Amino acid sequence: MQGETSNSPGFEGLKKELDALNERLTNIERSLEKAGVREFITRKKEHPPQDDGIDIKLPFENKGSIEFRVGEYGMAWLGNIVLFLGLIFLVNYLQNSGNRVVSMLVGFAAVASIYICAYYIRESLSVISKLLVYNGHFLLYFFTLRLYFFQENPLVQNKIPAFVLLILVSLVFLYIAFRKKSQITAGLSLIMLMGAGVFFDSAAVIAILATIVAVLTLELYRRFAWLKLTLFFIFLVYLLHLVWLLNNPFMGNNPEFVASVSGLYIFPILTGIVFSIVAILPRKETISSELVIVTIIWNGLGFTVILATILLTYFENNYVPISAIVTVLCILYAALLRLKSDIRLIASIYVLYGFLTLSVVIYGIFGLPDSYGLFALQSLLVVSFALWFRSRFMIVMNTILFMVFLVFAVQSHENNHLTNFSFMLVAFVSARIINWQKERLNIKTELVRNLYLLLGFVMTLVAFYHVSPPSYITATWIFAGLLFFLVGYLLKNIKYRWLAISAVVVSAVRLIFVDMSSVNIEYRILAFLGLAIISITVSIWYTKYQVRKKE
Repeated sequence: MQGETSNSPGFEGLKKELDALNERLTNIERSLEKAGVREFITRKKEHPPQDDGIDIKLPFENKGSIEFRVGEYGMAWLGNIVLFLGLIFLVNYLQNSGNRVVSMLVGFAAVASIYICAYYIRESLSVISKLLVYNGHFLLYFFTLRLYFFQENPLVQNKIPAFVLLILVSLVFLYIAFRKKSQITAGLSLIMLMGAGVFFDSAAVIAILATIVAVLTLELYRRFAWLKLTLFFIFLVYLLHLVWLLNNPFMGNNPEFVASVSGLYIFPILTGIVFSIVAILPRKETISSELVIVTIIWNGLGFTVILATILLTYFENNYVPISAIVTVLCILYAALLRLKSDIRLIASIYVLYGFLTLSVVIYGIFGLPDSYGLFALQSLLVVSFALWFRSRFMIVMNTILFMVFLVFAVQSHENNHLTNFSFMLVAFVSARIINWQKERLNIKTELVRNLYLLLGFVMTLVAFYHVSPPSYITATWIFAGLLFFLVGYLLKNIKYRWLAISAVVVSAVRLIFVDMSSVNIEYRILAFLGLAIISITVSIWYTKYQVRKKE
């Protein structure tokens, strides 16, 4: 029976397929071996990626694991905190006893001992070793700080050498972070560098150091793709700019704006430029485009807060030049991003920001209400940029801004006829452009176009209402309806015919409820007869059109 089974055709076929599969797997393994995959895997096992983090999680898988985790990690943290405080108290005690030199020697000798101990136990007690290293970093910075700062009778009599030593200590830690690719150490070193500027207590030094930290943060992102670290330091750097603007309250100064910024306002602008470079640097696979967009928006928010604070406080009557410079920089950088960046949305963001600052420039030159008409024309310029950038986002955001400006213009007590007609024409031209180039703009719905047509219709009524004498308002609205009918007929577009019908209906409502009691009888007769003729003519045209369509 077994012989029959082993010699059956089905069994032989299965055996051949298994042999063929085995041969294929062998060939695949040989190919991978030739490509160096095996060596890569071996190297990866021998040299695992360095992790400078400290695991403090408390697992619940096994009974008693919390106890051992607290004993191993919690006691290590507690011991290092107590060691840190104990050494500080010891050095302060020796210093208060009049032994300034001895106290500093003891402090720095303790730091050296901590580093040596951490080095020798790095393999056997890795957690304690890492904590000791960070403890040594903090103590070294603190003891260096105490050479001059916060001392009635400091060991170093001049502030500048003590400041230079703080900078050197911070840069040494940054170098270590670069060598070990340690994100935590890099963050600590940059915070220490910023702290050195705060302790020096000079607006110029703090502003310069804030910009330098921005440059170093950008370099860390370029090398190691530490975008979360970048997000964190965008906040800290702009906060540091706010510190020097507020007279550095951390050093006990009154929290008030400094008397003058002189040329220091250039450093927040440079900071904004530095962080903007994130958008154009090559993006690594680990960085999502969404996170880059968030970074750019985050930078924009911080930059706007600081720039607005500076302009409103120090350049209230002379903010146009600075705003114009920001406008030019944003537009030029957006054009560069259009060519170099793979994230199209970021270029659109810079265009919109540039035109927002352009609005500030227009307002600063012409004031209100004269600026409203130029805001409308600027909106048309944004639409043209949206065509160039193929950006639906720009169209949507520009529509929102257009509506905001329109509402303020309509509510303005000092009404300007040119402004009303500007908004009317820009709305209709924008609607035509969007309809003409909707494929280029990737607009799938008619919502934005219909909104522009509606705004144009409303502004038509508003414009003719303000430009006409009270007794001729209805007549001008009827005339506008005739124009809409003509445009709809020429363009063969139903939307404009609907606008025409709406204009006629609104005219009839005003004629019946307003003009009946406010205008003379001759005008009422002419208005009623004219509106009746137009309405009947339109009805006849629609009737004949339907008949021709059926035939």
